[in-house]
Amino acid sequence: MNEQDVLCEEHKIWTVSSLQQRIESRRQCAYCGKPVAVNQSHCPHCREVVPKVRLGPAPMPASKGSQVRRGFLYMILGLVIHYVAVRSDSLNLPFSINPTVSYLSTMLFLGGVGLALYGLLAKVTA
Repeated sequence: MNEQDVLCEEHKIWTVSSLQQRIESRRQCAYCGKPVAVNQSHCPHCREVVPKVRLGPAPMPASKGSQVRRGFLYMILGLVIHYVAVRSDSLNLPFSINPTVSYLSTMLFLGGVGLALYGLLAKVTA
């Protein structure tokens, strides 16, 4: 590697960093799409007020206790759907319920059991 290659690499790094600075110092107008400087409150092209965007903190990940709670809710939902599907003849509903609904509600119940057990296991091992 000679001196000219080193200078070219330094120049590339400088141009990338200056390009990044130019991009970061500008934002896009929400109305016309043209670039607007960060320190300006109005777009120079369409003269509309450009709102400042503030990012909030990232949401917290779901805790293990919420997975247990969600599992119990899935179990209750599966039981209610299964009850309505099995007793649809005696409930005199104005529509018929497909027999596969009872199988799917059983799968929902079992999925809730699995999620609740996973949440309990994760809470115990943590």
